[in-house]
Amino acid sequence: MCMINNVQSFVNETFNNDNKINVSKRTDQITTILDGLLKDYQAHIRPNFGETPTKIDFDILVSSFGPIQDVDMSYTMNCYFRQRWRDERLQFAEEVGVLSLSTRMLERLWRPDTVFYNSKYSYLHTIPTSNRLWRLFPDGSIWYSSRITVKARCNMNLKRFPVDTQICHLFIGSFANAVSDIEYGWRLGNNKSVNFDAKVLLSQFDLIQFPQYDEITNMNGRNFSILRVDFVLKRHMGYYVIQVYIPSSMLVILSWVSFFIHREATADRVNIGVMTFLSLTYLSFDIKNHTAAVPYLTALDWFVVVTHAFSLASLLQFAFVHYFTKFGYGDPSAYGPDSLDNVLSNEENVARSNSILRPSIFLPRCSNINERKIQINKNPCLRNIYRFLRRFWFCISGNTKYKHSIRKRTSRFGINSRSELDVFARIAFPASFILFNILYWFYFLYFQN
Repeated sequence: MCMINNVQSFVNETFNNDNKINVSKRTDQITTILDGLLKDYQAHIRPNFGETPTKIDFDILVSSFGPIQDVDMSYTMNCYFRQRWRDERLQFAEEVGVLSLSTRMLERLWRPDTVFYNSKYSYLHTIPTSNRLWRLFPDGSIWYSSRITVKARCNMNLKRFPVDTQICHLFIGSFANAVSDIEYGWRLGNNKSVNFDAKVLLSQFDLIQFPQYDEITNMNGRNFSILRVDFVLKRHMGYYVIQVYIPSSMLVILSWVSFFIHREATADRVNIGVMTFLSLTYLSFDIKNHTAAVPYLTALDWFVVVTHAFSLASLLQFAFVHYFTKFGYGDPSAYGPDSLDNVLSNEENVARSNSILRPSIFLPRCSNINERKIQINKNPCLRNIYRFLRRFWFCISGNTKYKHSIRKRTSRFGINSRSELDVFARIAFPASFILFNILYWFYFLYFQN
């Protein structure tokens, strides 16, 4: 038994020694190859210098996307940025295989001066170590991968905010070498070289598509090879519906409560109007603190402006009612046999009859006018329209005689009553607000698309 154990130990030691010898030989072989490659290598000269352009192939794996900020119009992206090019000066025997070496070796080789043209701030991850990886293939090809975070500009058009769709670009190219020196391309072809991790989720947007393009752009009189990615983003509306649209609409509806309060409740109606208007103002200021300061009105601004207009119109409506239809402590009753409307109608009829009987040198003209008035009197609908228009004209023109005559008659009628303008506003304001919402959502959701 002891002899068997000794034999097994001898075999294991022999096998380990052979492995160590093989590893040592391979290490010496690789060291010899690298020393030979770098002996006359010049890192400041690109591959194929003086002949054809050096081709750089790219592919990107996005591990996280966002945040997308409207205030400074930018987006942030964390990705694995992979480049591949061929340097014929680094060819070696195929039996050696692919070499995965330290990044220190990479510092001694030529690398493309790749930049992000629309980047605002970018950095390479270095914790706990430098997040870089490179491999050297026998044919001289180099595969270089690095983990970086890019914060890039995104020129946004916010006229349809928050029902908008934005296109954020990413431009990749050489910092100093024109297309005659470096030519960029997508390693897997257009629309296949940019991929997203399955766990990538966006809170405010949906990533619809991200097409890729390779193009040549003239900059400062030189043509540069550029790669472009278009991230098409559609904004989620849920947050703004809950935080802006619904509260604004509820405040507008709250301002309509004053239409159902009697005219004598001056303090109550004024408080409702002022409270809703100030609440809308505070809400609009809070919105502006979280959106970009643009020189035009966005779709959200239009909605807030119109809700302000409705709230202000409700307050001005009561001011109109209070100034022109309320006198003293009691208001004329709108209905009843002895109401003010009936008295005014009777007095207008008396005035018209006197004008008909009064002689005038302009008899033909007056007779025509009187004939039209007689026709109006025969039609109850026209008579009511004429009376309302006449009273409305006296109100907006500030006719003092008309107001004094109403004050004298106030004591002859009953208690305070609802205003005819309030009855009209109860229908006109909700109907106009519903019509505005229909036109608003149809225009921004369908027409502008």
